[in-house]
Amino acid sequence: MSVPGVDGTGHKIETMDLVVFTTVVRTGSLGAAAAELRLSTPSVSVRIGALERKLGTALFVRGARGSTTTPAGERLLDYAQRCLDLLDEAAIGVSTHETQRLVLAAPASLGDVAFPAALQAVAGSAVTVHCRVAHSGEVVARLVDGSVHAGFVVPKVPLRGLRSEPISRSALVAVCRPDHPLADRRLLRIEDLCDTGVIVYRWGRDAQELAASLAHPDRGVDTPIHTTGLPPTAIRLAVDAGYVAVVPRFVAVRSVRDGDTVLLPLRFGDWRIDVQFVYASATADRLGVRTLLDNLPAIRAAFDED
Repeated sequence: MSVPGVDGTGHKIETMDLVVFTTVVRTGSLGAAAAELRLSTPSVSVRIGALERKLGTALFVRGARGSTTTPAGERLLDYAQRCLDLLDEAAIGVSTHETQRLVLAAPASLGDVAFPAALQAVAGSAVTVHCRVAHSGEVVARLVDGSVHAGFVVPKVPLRGLRSEPISRSALVAVCRPDHPLADRRLLRIEDLCDTGVIVYRWGRDAQELAASLAHPDRGVDTPIHTTGLPPTAIRLAVDAGYVAVVPRFVAVRSVRDGDTVLLPLRFGDWRIDVQFVYASATADRLGVRTLLDNLPAIRAAFDED
């Protein structure tokens, strides 16, 4: 496969160009990419150089420690990966006869709940699900270009005419392990957190405001407030390192139920995590998407379980 170049000369971007480019990005050097692709390093270098000339811009900064992407390379990476994913989907879709393939995407922060719920929803149907991790903006972009059939997102991203269904509006909660000094408190104030490490789930710009709201003049430099885009990481730090973790309720449910953490009596005002199921109009009648739509109550229950 090739696509027209941007220089008006008829030069084409070959599929192998994109394979080589994404491999260099992932491995961090021309040599490592060459070894993985079973090519010579000069061959990889020549192909990358030709791709840069076709696009009229440098894609990598080459140094003694490897190759790092330029801003143009960063922009190309998402397009390149989506093109390669779409080719893979085409090949699999054409060759699959007995089952229908459903490509489902969600941010890592939702995947632990969304993917098992979706797989359970299609159990017993002739649907093979392929789960991909992507941030909400990427999920939307891949729905638009067709490389993903449906997905879960945290809103505040443009949906570009896609259809959406609300899944959950989850409160944020604070948890710690049962032997934490704050675990038995019936009333907590922000200043009570000054002597303990705190880690906050970073779901968007609002998360930084929430983290800032937990700051206090008495907080020491040795107990900073951290953020993470992965709620399970926050839970892990609460259990293993004695942090107070601020995460969506649907993330905390399992650890509280299993006795690994306990809920703290802290309230976080109007901060909520809104989760939506999104899909394109063109995929609404696809068996897998239709099955998920029919089973939205069960998927919602997985997020809202107490």
